[in-house]
Amino acid sequence: MPISLSLNSELRPATTSGEQAVSAIAKLHDFLAEQAQATDQEGRFARESVGSLAEAGVFAATVPAELGGFGVERLHDLTVITARIARADASVAVAYYMHIALAWYFARVVRFGADNEPGYLPRREWLEAIGDRRMLLCSAVAERGADYWNLATTATASYNGWVVNGRKILASLSPAATHFYCRMKAERGEGHHLASAMIPADTPGVHVEDDWQGLGLRGSGSGSVVFSECVIPDESLLVRGPWGKRDPSMLEGRAVSGMGLNGVYLGLAEAARDHALRALTKPTANGRPRTVSSAGTKSAIAEMEIALTAARGTLGAALQDFDAYLLLNKPQVLTDDMARGMMKECQSVSLVVERAATSVIDHAMRLTGGSSYQARHPLARAYRDVRAAAFMPPYSPPEEAIDFIADTALTE
Repeated sequence: MPISLSLNSELRPATTSGEQAVSAIAKLHDFLAEQAQATDQEGRFARESVGSLAEAGVFAATVPAELGGFGVERLHDLTVITARIARADASVAVAYYMHIALAWYFARVVRFGADNEPGYLPRREWLEAIGDRRMLLCSAVAERGADYWNLATTATASYNGWVVNGRKILASLSPAATHFYCRMKAERGEGHHLASAMIPADTPGVHVEDDWQGLGLRGSGSGSVVFSECVIPDESLLVRGPWGKRDPSMLEGRAVSGMGLNGVYLGLAEAARDHALRALTKPTANGRPRTVSSAGTKSAIAEMEIALTAARGTLGAALQDFDAYLLLNKPQVLTDDMARGMMKECQSVSLVVERAATSVIDHAMRLTGGSSYQARHPLARAYRDVRAAAFMPPYSPPEEAIDFIADTALTE
């Protein structure tokens, strides 16, 4: 039996609740993998896979057990859960994470009793709805050509609440979402503020375009959502801070969500490595055995192992760092220096995982041979899917991540 070492072993759940979620995913792995090929080839949203995971309770993983979930509290476990889904289908893993990262944040707010305090929008009833399988969340923040602090979507104060207008892109899970958690500019009189709002999908004026045409992650449902004269009540919107000003408390949330998203690309790499090793045990198309004793083959295998060790070790240590803080503190209480430190660590780890995953998949394709270049091959899909890592939040385009890391280091 192999010795379990912290650096070169797969990341495993740290809690019983995490193990329950991973076990539920394992039972669905073959179905998810089969669906992944179909949804990628057809370029459609992976609705069946999302439905099966939701029915199994995986979309309620972070909801407290008494409210119908598994009660996952650690970011480490949430990342492992995401990675296990990604081994079967990275598209579904991305769609899942954009929901579960919000549900995890809501549960953390409620756990610390902050849902009754000013400055927090999440409510216990949202967790109850997620636990009852009545709520699927879409994080609708991104906009074409706009950064996080200068969004074009507006919420204008009116006599009956707020009127929302705007267009969001990269809204993963949007075709199945029941609610959209949005960021926007709140306009009231002469004052403009950054705001968050929860908008039900059945609100008049909400239109999901389902127009996602990505190179990869084709089943993630990451299309556009349009809000046209959508009226929401006052209690559905939270005014967060002055418009255009970078709020350090928001860096925490972005760093935390970005760190867990690395599970998608770790899972992709792990699946690619396993596929390549299986391929080496099978004869070629003309019946000849594979040559596994050559220096080239062994070098490629070793490079995959080295890259995975770097990704697992770096990500695992960072998740331990984050959980040590997150389990003891309610959201949005960081100092500016602490928030920048978390974001720097998130960005650095994300780059390590991205580079490692890309390297593993490249080596896996070479080891597998020309069949992996066929569009329907799982490694061809992985080759396209992993390229999304460079453009995922919290900072995009990629050069902004490098700037942030360097600028933070220069001011430490």
